[in-house]
Amino acid sequence: MENRKILSAVFGITQSIIGIASAVLAVLLFCNSFEVQTIFTAPPELLPVYLLILCLFSIFSVISGFFLIREWWRRV
Repeated sequence: MENRKILSAVFGITQSIIGIASAVLAVLLFCNSFEVQTIFTAPPELLPVYLLILCLFSIFSVISGFFLIREWWRRV
């Protein structure tokens, strides 16, 4: 049972960090700061699709990570 608590905390924190990083990438892609659109060679026509995918991924990842952290927190 101790291993499950540790893994829940590790995966929850990791998932939350990945979700926050993808949200930051979506904001950088939208604002085009640091010429991110040029780096990824993203055509402007597909920018809304990229933003939608990144935003959905980040929201679900952060929510899932917080649920894992909450599960770990309740078991401690």
